[in-house]
Amino acid sequence: MDVELTEEESSALQQALHTYLSNLRSEISGTDDRHFRDGLKEKHTVLEGIEAKLQAAHERTDDRDSQGRTVVRMVSLWWSDQ
Repeated sequence: MDVELTEEESSALQQALHTYLSNLRSEISGTDDRHFRDGLKEKHTVLEGIEAKLQAAHERTDDRDSQGRTVVRMVSLWWSDQ
C-alpha cells in the first residue's frame, strides 16, 4: 500500500522526530537506572539514524513534485501496533 504525506504532514512528522530526539536526550541524562538508560540510548541511536537517512536522501534526490518541492520516496516501512 502506498501512503503519501502532504507537505504539512511531512513537516509535522519531521518536527515531531526532532522534538522527540531532543526530549529523549533530556530523559537519558536524567535517568539513574542504568538498564533503562541503556534502552533509551539505543532508541535514540536508532531514531538519529532514521533522521540522518531521511536528511541524506533529501540532500541527494533530484526528485521534485509538481510544485518543485523535494520528494523523498521511502521504499519500505514496517508499521506495528505497538
